[in-house]
Amino acid sequence: MDYQLANLLFTLFAWTVLTIFFVATVFWLIEIVIIGRARRGAIEHEPAEVEVRVMTVAAERVVQATVDQLPTELDTIRVIAERPITIDGAEVCVVPSEFECEATRKGRALEWARRELNCNASYILYLDEDTLLREFHGLPDADIVQLSEQPIRSDSWLTYFAEIFRMGFQLEQAVFPKFRYPLYAWGGGIAVRKELEDQITWDVNTVTEDTNFVWRAFQAGECAFQFLNIRAMNQAPPSVREMIYQRRRWISGAARDSHLLPRRYQLLSLMRNAAWGLVFVSPLLALPLVTPVTVVLFPVVYGYGILFQLVGLFGWAVLGYWYYGERPLVLAALLVTIPLVAIIHAAGAFWAIFQPTTEFRVTQKVPPAEVEDSRAAEIAVTEKHTDSEQTTEETEPVEPRQP
Repeated sequence: MDYQLANLLFTLFAWTVLTIFFVATVFWLIEIVIIGRARRGAIEHEPAEVEVRVMTVAAERVVQATVDQLPTELDTIRVIAERPITIDGAEVCVVPSEFECEATRKGRALEWARRELNCNASYILYLDEDTLLREFHGLPDADIVQLSEQPIRSDSWLTYFAEIFRMGFQLEQAVFPKFRYPLYAWGGGIAVRKELEDQITWDVNTVTEDTNFVWRAFQAGECAFQFLNIRAMNQAPPSVREMIYQRRRWISGAARDSHLLPRRYQLLSLMRNAAWGLVFVSPLLALPLVTPVTVVLFPVVYGYGILFQLVGLFGWAVLGYWYYGERPLVLAALLVTIPLVAIIHAAGAFWAIFQPTTEFRVTQKVPPAEVEDSRAAEIAVTEKHTDSEQTTEETEPVEPRQP
């Protein structure tokens, strides 16, 4: 290939990718710095008004640990399972094999429970099978309340580092109540007003039922959304392979369901997902440093653009470390490995751009006692990380739920 043509093609590629990165990063900065986190409303609904539903296929030991750790104030607990299991301290409800609806997998189980289970509570708090919730004081008056996520390490340091990095970026969730549409949801810790659930239903064929439900709720009309900074701890994927499949599903579902969004939100979602996936090929942007290929259009500005993105990359890692309150040694290891971590974190999103999936792949979980980094599972929610709007009254430590 002609040398000048190669430089031109590389310039077009590099500037396209860098521009997508730049716009996505600037938007994130505007969210955090200018728009700012939304003020949380006062707690108006006591735990007695909330029914907990833990979703699982049949991970008996994992679910038992989840139920045992629930605050005792939450006394209505149901486990929605695909196969019969025995759980102390909760009612197990098994989805009949003959039940049919448009939704599949987890969505199918959610829809069966919505239709068939009598619920007297005002809200349903949905948790994944591995969600450890150790404090809960009630809910603000909103249609949907998103809890904060904190993945803990299972079998892989790399996936744990990727989750720390993701949590640094995901601080933006506290801003979502100010948007017309939340940009995504996390179904591992989300409370839904029962009346809204019956109106919207889960009966849709999607691989991201949580975000799909929230987007349809906002599409249907005015919907009150709040973010509650109560840590719900879940397990990081046990391997890089599982993380790649997980991220692929997330991006595939968001892209497939983006028609539910207004046009400007569709463009925003497309741009952000593209930025995430293209991180996988971001090392190519450094080619001018190691090959004769050069950037023929504004090379000096290009260099500053690369520097800006590197600052963002390491900045999100540091924010994630702050969010976790981890050990300094973990921060050092994270900063050393962050280029690799960012690439594997983006691999599934990059795959989804070119080959989206319609399959729901279940990530295997283990009981907390078997999680290698037991220290992470034992991190208490400190005053530093407590929601600034939370009551300052001292409470007694929450003991594990007794059978």
